Amino acid sequence: MERIAIFAALHWECRPVLRQMRQVRRERAGNFTLWRGSTARCEVMLVKTGMGVVQAEAAARTVRDKGEFALFMSTGCAGGLAAELVPGDVALATAIVGDAHGQFETHHGRRSSARRAAERAALRVTSGLVLCSPRALATAEHKRNAATQYGAVAVEMEGAAIAAEAAARGIPFVSVRAVLDAAGTELRYAGRFVDAQRGAVKPLALAGYLATHPAALTDLLAMQRMVHAAQVSLERFFAAWCCALDS
Repeated sequence: MERIAIFAALHWECRPVLRQMRQVRRERAGNFTLWRGSTARCEVMLVKTGMGVVQAEAAARTVRDKGEFALFMSTGCAGGLAAELVPGDVALATAIVGDAHGQFETHHGRRSSARRAAERAALRVTSGLVLCSPRALATAEHKRNAATQYGAVAVEMEGAAIAAEAAARGIPFVSVRAVLDAAGTELRYAGRFVDAQRGAVKPLALAGYLATHPAALTDLLAMQRMVHAAQVSLERFFAAWCCALDS
């Protein structure tokens, strides 16, 4: 039975994987939460990294003493950089690039399997280079600049650290991300109200801001719809992918 490690930053990004796992056991490893479980033919370790490449690097190190793995997967949401990507689309990385970690190719065979699973789930898939950024790209201008500089189709904040750990250990790596925000979407308020470690809204900060800036509610409701679209796509992908693993 092969063993797979899956890394996601936030709890809502972990849920689609957890729903496919059986006999789940929750553990703590250092500062991180992880879950051990299985599908019919695979052992799965799911690690909640927290947001950002520094957190992801530390999380990837925590599994060094957890045995051998046949695959490392980075998943969760991403920002769209390619113009055709909309919330809920899937960005399948051909490679991950990050300023501090360099560039890492994803495993061709595992990537092809992920693409087939996404297509069976009737999801729109775009393959290409994915940028791992040290900070969120909150404006359309920042996204355009990143797309021009790197030629990337999407941006996230953890994958390069996980890819680097996989490369150091000779483990195949794949990245599957659901698009949260399109290239032209402005995330003007997210940084004010979202806890960077948990990805959860800070209720007091939100209430205080809305009391004086009620127009922000429209943008926040739009963000809620984007999160829902991304989560639904991850649910559909992992249902199809885990089924393929067990066939």
